[in-house]
Amino acid sequence: MLLIYDESSRDLAGTMGIELIYKVFPDGEQYIRLPVDVSGQRVIYATRAYPGQDKSILRSMLVISALRDLGASRVGLFMPYMPYARQDRRFLDGEAISIDYIIKAFRHAGLDDLYVVDIHKPEVLERNGVGINLEPFQLYSTALTGLKNPLVLSPDVGSLWRARKLAQLLEADFDYLEKSRDRYTGEVSMKPKDISASNRDVVIIDDIIATGGTIINGIKALRGEARSIRVVAAHCLLLNEADEKIHGAGAAEIICSNSIITPHSKIDVGALMRQVMN
Repeated sequence: MLLIYDESSRDLAGTMGIELIYKVFPDGEQYIRLPVDVSGQRVIYATRAYPGQDKSILRSMLVISALRDLGASRVGLFMPYMPYARQDRRFLDGEAISIDYIIKAFRHAGLDDLYVVDIHKPEVLERNGVGINLEPFQLYSTALTGLKNPLVLSPDVGSLWRARKLAQLLEADFDYLEKSRDRYTGEVSMKPKDISASNRDVVIIDDIIATGGTIINGIKALRGEARSIRVVAAHCLLLNEADEKIHGAGAAEIICSNSIITPHSKIDVGALMRQVMN
């Protein structure tokens, strides 16, 4: 198996593979060239998709198409953060189901295997007939040390499965944060649905932190009750200084993967890629 990577994912590849020859012309158009004969080989192309999602998607399509055209026996794409994954269904009439269209475009270009890390809704891979969702929960459990009487919480019921998987590794309880609205004042509050967070080390887990609004509200609700609060997510965009706001709300630590490079990238998704390569 051969690994080809671009400059964005050089650190993920480590000593493995060969770097793609890539440049951008003055008019913004992209140029790629494969630096090795791929005929008859199984090849995985590794790339980060953020920042510059649209450019990364187009570059990936060029690489996939070239690999197929030049005779690779099987073509894979390792894209740990999958752009547009949150638009996974038609919420309003007339909307594009963005993630489906992108995966279909990759497949049309010649993709056989798609490897992502903790995609927003893993079922989109199943319905598109391609893709392996690499789970980082074991890496999280290794990074989370010194917890006393831990409780793992998801910010909503949709991510409860993530809380359950991490809790099993930590031998901890798990629950999700439930929103409630006072029918008289209209005030919205959040608390664990079934399990008290009192005097516990709490871990809030999600797949993506964009602006962090939901997590911040959850932290504020737990502050003064929990012994400590940590936040874990695979993909940390941290828009509008979200990390400062999360710390300001009372989080002791933010743990992110390096699918997107941030000061909080403590989890190496390159380890998941190397498992695939082996």
